This record gives sequence, C-alpha cells and structure tokens, in this order.
Amino acid sequence: MNKNSGIKQRREERIQQLIARNKAEEYSSGMNQDRHRNREMKPMPAVSNNRPRDPETEWKNERQRWQQSFGENRRPSFWVSFWRRSVLATVLFGMVWGLFRWDVPYAVNLRMFIADALNKDMDFAAAGQWYETYFDGAPSFLPIFGEESETHKVNAVRKVSPPIQGNITQPFALSLKGVEIVPNPAGNGAIAVKSIDAGRVLDIFNHPESGITITIRHTGGITVTYGRLSRSTLKVNDWVQEGDEVGVLPAGHSGSEAATLFFAVQRGNQYIDPAEVVALD
Repeated sequence: MNKNSGIKQRREERIQQLIARNKAEEYSSGMNQDRHRNREMKPMPAVSNNRPRDPETEWKNERQRWQQSFGENRRPSFWVSFWRRSVLATVLFGMVWGLFRWDVPYAVNLRMFIADALNKDMDFAAAGQWYETYFDGAPSFLPIFGEESETHKVNAVRKVSPPIQGNITQPFALSLKGVEIVPNPAGNGAIAVKSIDAGRVLDIFNHPESGITITIRHTGGITVTYGRLSRSTLKVNDWVQEGDEVGVLPAGHSGSEAATLFFAVQRGNQYIDPAEVVALD
C-alpha cells in the first residue's frame, strides 16, 4: 500500500515538473518573439532637416511645379512652333513695311535706324577687339577672328560712291562748307546726279540763280546737300536708295561755262570734307 502511494506521488511530481518546464519554454519563446517583433518595428532614425538639399533636384522640382501650374508638361510640336514663328515674322515684316509705306512723323527716326542698319557693314575688327578686351582672347568658334595674330582698334569709315564722275574745281579748304565738282564731258546732254547712299529728303529749295538745292539725310548720321540742279522729281520726305537719281545738272552748250555740282556733307551740325565719306578723284 505504501509502495503504490509512493509511486503515485512520484508520478504526480514528474507530471508537475513537465508542466512547469513546458510553461517556462512557452514563456521564453514568447519573450523572444516579442523582442524580434519590436526589433522589426523599430523606427528608422529621423533625418535632420538641417542637411543641405541637392540644388539640381530642387530646381527640377520647382520647374515641374511651375510647368504643371500652366498646363500639361509637354513641348509644342515642330509645326506649332514653326507656325508661331512664321506669324511673328510676318507681323514684324508688316510693321517695317508700314513704316516705309505711310508717311507718319513719329516713324522718321525708326526709318533712319532701319536704313542705317541695313546699309552699314559690320565692323568685325571692332567686334574682335571688344571680345578680346572683355574675354581675353579672340573667339575660336568664328574663323574670321583668327585670321590675324593681333587685333587692332579701328574706326572704319565706309566710303560711298560719288554723285557724279568729274573733277573738283573748288576744294573744301576754300569755303569749309563744300566742294564744286565739274562733271566729265558727256556731250550736250543733261548730267544725272545720283544719291550717294540711302536716305530721306529733308528739304528742297529752288533759287532762281543757283537752281535747285536738295538736302538728304543719309545713313551713318550724315546730311548731304546737292546744289545747282536744273530739275528734280523728288519731294520732301521721299526715300532714295544708293544710285537713285536726285536730279540733273543743266545741259552744257558749246562756248558756255560748264555746269558744276555743289556738294556738301555734314556730320551733325559740322561741315566735313566730302572726301572723308565719298570716293572723290
């Protein structure tokens, strides 16, 4: 009897030990799982707001937001861009054509500026000197600037064609206003006097003794006087191009003194020697 009760007691103790061991293992396993879960859920360290941002990324983000605020982020097609440029070019051409077509007082200065820009040769030497002064060297991407080893400052003056072919009988030094030119012999016909450059007629004066005097404002800021003409078809504010007829000298007769052309050039309000701007023989 005592033997059976002892075996039963040891069995119960063994069962209690097994139950306690299982509980300890379950508790230990639960703790490990909680630790692993907490490790996985641990948040990443916060990034400091004081770290400098990438300028290129910020620029792209701002550009994208700006484009989205004005519509879809896409470029116009080639034909749309070509059509817009064609319309703009047509409008500009029409405006320039209108300036020269209609006589409006406020358009005179614009006409002279456009005519001067279209008739003046570009001074590449001065451009090369300016580039060398500010950028320390001639531009290699333009071959014309590399033709000379050294660029010098120049004040290039474009000489225009003379009004008539002839000889100077009274030089500029005598009057300090102009010269007298005798045309080359061309029979008894009238001698045509031609415009030396593009310009606008400022004044026409008809004197009973000295004949017709026409004043024309040419490009480059010069004003030219053509005097002693016998007739002309020009009117005030007319526009002339280089080589257009300004008027004619009276026809010469045998035994009579040859007609002369009075030719004067002004730059601003100062008379200058016509030989400085005109290729006179």
